[in-house]
Amino acid sequence: MGVESMKISPVDPRYVSEEDLTPVYRVDFWNENCDSSEHRIENAACVEDVLAWAEANRNGRQAVVWVEYNYGGVIGMCRLHGQEPTGEETPLPPSPMLEP
Repeated sequence: MGVESMKISPVDPRYVSEEDLTPVYRVDFWNENCDSSEHRIENAACVEDVLAWAEANRNGRQAVVWVEYNYGGVIGMCRLHGQEPTGEETPLPPSPMLEP
């Protein structure tokens, strides 16, 4: 899956009913044994700061970055960067912000 499979269309910005200007992120680090350690990040100024923190703290591990959302009182996560090494998901393209 790559850029050629993306569906892109114009959008009316009024379709959004609310915005979260202070999202909560999660960074999961995976080592070569597929062991993970998870970190919740609050009060980040922007996703670039989260990616920079992940790069500075990955120590050779693979980083997966998520943003939390609340849907009907249930907390969910949307993957923004990386892939879990479990093979159970569709991989995202690599980010130039985090080199493997």
